[in-house]
Amino acid sequence: MRPVLQQREIRRDTVRVLRAAAADKHLMLDAAECLTTFDHPALVVWASEDRVMPPDHGRRLAELLPQGRLVEIPDSHTLVPLDQPTRLAQIIRDFTQSSNTHD
Repeated sequence: MRPVLQQREIRRDTVRVLRAAAADKHLMLDAAECLTTFDHPALVVWASEDRVMPPDHGRRLAELLPQGRLVEIPDSHTLVPLDQPTRLAQIIRDFTQSSNTHD
């Protein structure tokens, strides 16, 4: 987040992307429909105490993915990498290692 806060060019580009995404009302719905055809292991990590993106949204996302796996991280909020960086890294490492053994 630091570059977004400190560098005007990055902040400008970020705002452009977010505005474009918000302007296209079908973008997220179209993307969600495509998730059902993603035929690879997929990890969804969600903050259990997130009020901005409630845990139910993570559950629904994981259910859309045929090989989706949800892991909720307790004692974390919207920015999991800041709240629980070590736990997040461990979860990603475990997932990538187990996914590689199934190939």
